[in-house]
Amino acid sequence: MTNALDSAQLRDFEEVHKACKAAENSARLSEVIDEAIQQFGFRWFALVDDGDLYKHRSGCMMLTNYPSSWVDEVISARLYRDDPVHAASIRSPTGLCWERIPEVIAPTRAQLSVLERGRAHGLTTGYTVPFRIPGERGAFFSIARPKDRPFTYSEAIAAQLIGGIAFETGRALVKGRAVKAHGAPLTPRQIDCLRLIAAGKTEWEMGKILGLSPSTIHEYVEAARRRYGVKTRSQLVLAAARDGYVSLNYLT
Repeated sequence: MTNALDSAQLRDFEEVHKACKAAENSARLSEVIDEAIQQFGFRWFALVDDGDLYKHRSGCMMLTNYPSSWVDEVISARLYRDDPVHAASIRSPTGLCWERIPEVIAPTRAQLSVLERGRAHGLTTGYTVPFRIPGERGAFFSIARPKDRPFTYSEAIAAQLIGGIAFETGRALVKGRAVKAHGAPLTPRQIDCLRLIAAGKTEWEMGKILGLSPSTIHEYVEAARRRYGVKTRSQLVLAAARDGYVSLNYLT
C-alpha cells in the first residue's frame, strides 16, 4: 500500500478486502483492519454493534484498537448509551465527521461529557460510518486520531470503504447477530400502517393513503400491538424497527 492517502489506488482497497476475507477469526480481522487504517494515516478504529456492549459476549461484534482504558470506561460506565457519535451518524447515509455532530443533533450535557472523556484518552477527531440491515443489530465503524484536524474528503471516502469491507467480513464471522422477533410475523397491511405511524401520519391520513377507513387502520395497528405485547404505539414502532419491518429512516 502507499503511505499517502491522496495517491491511493483502488488496488489498495482490494488488498484490504482480500486480507479481510482471508481472516479466519475476529482477532485476525482486527489485526488486518488495524494495519489498514495505519497505512491510511489513522490511529484508532472501532467496529461495534449498536446497543449494550459486553466483552466476550456471544454474538457481539466488538473489534477495536482503542486505548483499553477508554474501552473499559465505556463499558463499565455504559457511556455508549449517551454516545453522540452514534446518535448523529445514523442521520447521515455515508458517515459523519465528529466535528459536525452539533450540526446534526443538539448534544445533551451527558453526550458532551462522553466526547470530553474520549478526548482525554486521545480520541480527538474521528469519522463514523453507520450500518443498518433489517433483521440484524445495527453497527458502527469509527476511525479516530489524536490530531485536532478535520477529515478531508479523501479520508472520509477511505473510512467509508474500509468500514464497509470490515463490516462485511465482521458480520460473517460473528454469529448470532440476527434480531429475534418477539411477536408473530406482521401482515403487509400492518407493516404499511406502522411505517406511516413512524412517518408521523394520523389514522385519518393513513386511511386516505391506504384507501381504508380510520377504524380499519385502528384495528390493524392494535392487532400488531397485541402481537408484540407492547402498551404504546411508540414501543410498537421501535419493536418493528428492531425486527426490520420499519426502517430507522422513517423515524425523526
